[in-house]
Amino acid sequence: LEIGLAPTDIRSGDIRITSSLDSGTDTLPELPRFGISIHIPGEFDKVEYLGRGPHENYCDRNDGAFIGLYNSTVDDLYFPYISPQENGTRTDIRWMSISNGSMGLLIEGHPCFSGSALRFTPEDLTQEKRGTRHSNELEPRDFVTLCIDLKQRGVGGDDSWGATPHSQYCLPVRNYAHTISIRPFSETEVPHRPGRRNI
Repeated sequence: LEIGLAPTDIRSGDIRITSSLDSGTDTLPELPRFGISIHIPGEFDKVEYLGRGPHENYCDRNDGAFIGLYNSTVDDLYFPYISPQENGTRTDIRWMSISNGSMGLLIEGHPCFSGSALRFTPEDLTQEKRGTRHSNELEPRDFVTLCIDLKQRGVGGDDSWGATPHSQYCLPVRNYAHTISIRPFSETEVPHRPGRRNI
């Protein structure tokens, strides 16, 4: 796995991140997701994005989630399932901004990504056996975890949650590459949001 950082415009502070995986084999188990996660201060809780919404959706559960411009908060992106599990992802995101009301970050996909912004880490939402923990036991973090993925494995569950995802919604081990750009902004100088007028 390689992650490369490259400044694209020193004056604006833009960076471009390319993640790539050269597996070298096809005998490894499939991936749950391919992307990056970063932590930002908890005060960054205002989210705007151009992608599928308004509710959470996954690659095999997004036909009823339509591409549009959506505004939310980090807390509203989270869904408190009784049993903690991966949640809150949106797919086909062209760009997402997250701010504290005075400054923020704009994340642009090349061309798209799936992503989430939660007060929990993926590890917080993982349990060895379903039903061994409950959402009311979770303690929100004092930071926000941004997950920015090229793709995430589908939900599956065609037979009331026992079945695995169909093959087109899985991530077999192979070579992957994904590029995003991250740009800081202030509310007095909001950056251009790609495709805002072309939903």
